[in-house]
Amino acid sequence: MRRNRLVRIFLFLGIGILIFVFIYKDLQLSKIEDALQNLHYEWIVLSGIFGLTSHYIRALRWNLLIEPLSHKPGIINTYLSVLVLYLFNILIPRGGEVARCTVINRYEKISFTSLLGTVVSERLADLGTFLVILVVLMLWDLSYFEQLMNNNPDLARGVAHVGSNGVAVIAVIAGAVALGVVLYKKTGSGNKYKSLLVKLFSQFRQGLRTIRNTRSIWLFIFYTFAIIFLWLLMLYVVFFAYEPTSNLSFQVAVITFAISSFAFVLPIQAGLGAWHFIVIQCLLLFGVDMDHGSVFALVAHTFSNLIFLVAGTLAFILLPVVNNHKAKKLRFKDVASEAESHPGVDPPADG
Repeated sequence: MRRNRLVRIFLFLGIGILIFVFIYKDLQLSKIEDALQNLHYEWIVLSGIFGLTSHYIRALRWNLLIEPLSHKPGIINTYLSVLVLYLFNILIPRGGEVARCTVINRYEKISFTSLLGTVVSERLADLGTFLVILVVLMLWDLSYFEQLMNNNPDLARGVAHVGSNGVAVIAVIAGAVALGVVLYKKTGSGNKYKSLLVKLFSQFRQGLRTIRNTRSIWLFIFYTFAIIFLWLLMLYVVFFAYEPTSNLSFQVAVITFAISSFAFVLPIQAGLGAWHFIVIQCLLLFGVDMDHGSVFALVAHTFSNLIFLVAGTLAFILLPVVNNHKAKKLRFKDVASEAESHPGVDPPADG
């Protein structure tokens, strides 16, 4: 089983690399070197600050969801676990959510299944908010979306395929739940597997209910919009770091941000290749040529992931230090193994 998971991880990584190579095979290295020499790095630093701030707000929001579980983890542990989330999302597709639950389970002694329920609640909230923003954008000006799909029929087919897959996934989940109910009713009350199933389902449902039971639903909503707004600012300020995109408006950033987020539907580490392709196509709509769009996408994606990689690694190193007397040191391979052995949770716009 583990071998199959590793094969799947490397398969999707290979797909991402192939897309990346296809996009950048004709771009001259000298153009990248020139861009790196002339970048305004203060905007890159500001983008990183926005990203790390969004992670802190995510930690505050997660604590808000964990409180109804009769636990109150320290904000330092929660924040460091969120940073670890992004580290593992870069390494293992969708493994970050499991990784952060593993961290809090180890150091705060909270049920892993309940934590996973709160994560699902978070992701549903992110997805709902993102869809609202997307609908507003489409009502605002649908022409950009239509033009993008007309210019890229393969992309349009891919979006349609994702939509049809979504219906199929819902059908499979509904079937699995129905099957589970049937098996549950036919199993004797003293069966140990039934008892375990009841316990896990109860913990997971408890985690899902935390939005309704949170002490302030308005604070939760504020945190959710603040997180997404900071993700948007992360992209927007990088426009000013690169001269050919420095004149692009906030509207361009919003549209590019919204459309490029579809790249994270694919289980490819950090949206490699797919994100670059969509961003380049979006910028073409606003007069940025292919070469300059390619350089911008490379700069924005590379530096944001480098920042998260460094921050996540430091967080993983700091966790056993700040929890010196709480638990046995958490090893990297422990979290990686846990992340590989769970299906993970679909990421929102940030991946």
